[in-house]
Amino acid sequence: MNLSLTEKLKGMQQEEKELIFHTFHSETALQLGLHLVAEANRRSQAVTIDITLKGHRLFLHAMEGTHPDNENWIRRKNNVVNHFSSSSWHTSLRLRNENQSLEQNYNLPDADYVLAGGAFPLILENEGQVGTITVSGLPDEEDHDLVTAGIRSFLLQHG
Repeated sequence: MNLSLTEKLKGMQQEEKELIFHTFHSETALQLGLHLVAEANRRSQAVTIDITLKGHRLFLHAMEGTHPDNENWIRRKNNVVNHFSSSSWHTSLRLRNENQSLEQNYNLPDADYVLAGGAFPLILENEGQVGTITVSGLPDEEDHDLVTAGIRSFLLQHG
């Protein structure tokens, strides 16, 4: 069963309201990063994982089978999250639906921004977005599903 685009966009908006951390520091980034690695392994998926807090990269891991290009994809996806304050996949689907492009409608160059899934805003309770949690290496929607499922299960285990 395929969800309509409107339902998908609503669901992603809801994810951004639910996947919120009470606190976040370098130890949290390490535990979350390792949790995402374990989730990718469980799914037999190879990704590069990046966690950045207030411009400070706290976690980066490139799994076997990934490519150095994944880091450039991460940088460009993170720029989209930081500009639009929503997940890169949410922004991508919304702009495509509105027939907009980053370059033409927002003057954001393709060299630095990309409409692709996998980057999610790192949201702190009472502070809002303070960083990004990103995976790269899979098709758009799979990158998004991995990062959101990983964050959700991490929050359920760690509160």
